[in-house]
Amino acid sequence: MKKFTIIFLLFFSQTAFCQEGAQWRTIPSLTDWVEEVNNWPDEIYRERNLKILIDPIKDKDYISFSDSVAYEPVDSFPRMTINKRINIWDIQFMGDPYLFSGLSLKNLHFKERVDFFRIKNGRLSFKNCVFDNEHQVRIINTLFYLAYYDCEFKDEFRNNNPQEPLDILFYNCRFHKSFELSSDQGIPNVYIKNSTFEEIVSFNETSKFNTVSIHQSTFKSDLLLSRLQIDNTLEVIASTISFINLDGSKLPTENTYLPFSQISHKIGVQSLTDQTYFFANKAEDFSSKTNYDHVIAQYAKLLAVYKSRSEMDSYNDCYVEMRNKQTAYSQYHYKKDRSFENWLVFSLNRFLSVFSDYGTRPSKAILISIYVILGFALIYLFFPNSWDAHGKNRILDRYRFFIKYLQRNAGVHEVYLEERKQDLMGYEEFKILISNSGKSIPRFFSATALPLYHWAVSGKRMTAKILSKFDILKGTWEDLPGSQKAWKSFLLTGTFLLALTYDLLIKVLNALMLSINTFTTLGFGEIPIKGLPRYLAIIQGFIGWFMLTIFSVSLISQLLN
Repeated sequence: MKKFTIIFLLFFSQTAFCQEGAQWRTIPSLTDWVEEVNNWPDEIYRERNLKILIDPIKDKDYISFSDSVAYEPVDSFPRMTINKRINIWDIQFMGDPYLFSGLSLKNLHFKERVDFFRIKNGRLSFKNCVFDNEHQVRIINTLFYLAYYDCEFKDEFRNNNPQEPLDILFYNCRFHKSFELSSDQGIPNVYIKNSTFEEIVSFNETSKFNTVSIHQSTFKSDLLLSRLQIDNTLEVIASTISFINLDGSKLPTENTYLPFSQISHKIGVQSLTDQTYFFANKAEDFSSKTNYDHVIAQYAKLLAVYKSRSEMDSYNDCYVEMRNKQTAYSQYHYKKDRSFENWLVFSLNRFLSVFSDYGTRPSKAILISIYVILGFALIYLFFPNSWDAHGKNRILDRYRFFIKYLQRNAGVHEVYLEERKQDLMGYEEFKILISNSGKSIPRFFSATALPLYHWAVSGKRMTAKILSKFDILKGTWEDLPGSQKAWKSFLLTGTFLLALTYDLLIKVLNALMLSINTFTTLGFGEIPIKGLPRYLAIIQGFIGWFMLTIFSVSLISQLLN
């Protein structure tokens, strides 16, 4: 019985002490609380279980119950100043007895450090507040959201261990020192918009978040998202980032929106001991294989995201940047060990970079192929080939034709037919053969052969007939009156230059066709060119085979993606 009495008394005293410890002290208004803090006898305002009521009249300039307070204009009158350091465990700002209204504390200036542990509000926000010293909120019991609108933080900010899956919001805020978020039991949603961060922004490693949404914000230092677990959404939109680390983070592949243009050349890892950055793009970065692997792993993670969402622009840009780092790494190895294998790996990587951006731009491969074809065509232009039967004699023949026309008392069509006499003689012999055959051959051959003869000579006769209509000279140049020489000289020169341009065009086309054929069909038989260009044609054929193979692979890769 004595033991039972002792146990009962101990239990009763413990219960009494617990109830006494759980009692909350109430302050009638926010203004009264600020006055209490400023007049607190100690250097630090330390309190537990504090309820701060809201007086709508007394606190009218420093509170708002609107859920749209984020979009309200900033008040122009001076802020209410709080001069003491604050350290409070378990605090409530009572706007209503149920804690469901959207209470916002406005226009406050905290001169010293502010630590809140276990804020017990439904919805709470700070509007147009300034924190001169460190601000920390830990073990957050807020049910729906904790928000900061148009606030300025001149020292460090920490928000740790929310115990509810609440929203944490930062709109139009400016952070001059480091910014830190972490989560323990609760898995919060973090929303950042139109905010500026001048020093490190850290989402603590091993933390879990449901959503991380960043819009139109500027990160002038590090954005550390390494080794996180983000369950639902990660999005970074229209933001400026100086450095980002995603190493080891678990991202929602189908619901991550992070356009690569925002983080291009900004991905890396950081040494916390000496604040050294590793971007894997220079020799000193490659001396640490671990850092190099961690950087490349981030690119691989992003590639998986972009591919699953079919964001091809981001995918290609990310892939090219990753491959550039791998090419630089292969160059680093080649300089350390100048073996043929290392040289080949580095050379192939560099060629793929120049030729097609590692297979991401087949159009670039086509453009470079055109340059190669035109370059070799320029060489072939100055050497004869069997495809261009006349070759350099084409221009000489053109001079010979015009000189003969100027010296002879004959029309231009007559000179033309004389130049084609050898060809026409063969057709005439064919006509005579058919005519003399008579009845010694079946009628079918004579009936079909003569129309064939007329068709064969029709082209040259038509050309001669057209030339006869444009006979400028009508005699020899020597017999022309002086009054006609000036304007006929102009016409003859123009006609000659036009014919010469045609000859040059034909020669250029022959050289171009030879280059295209050589580029696309290595090993097509007899090479229709002699001398040094013959060996160049073999080299061009090999280059064409190699380039077309890479182009085909690049095109198929893009089509499959």
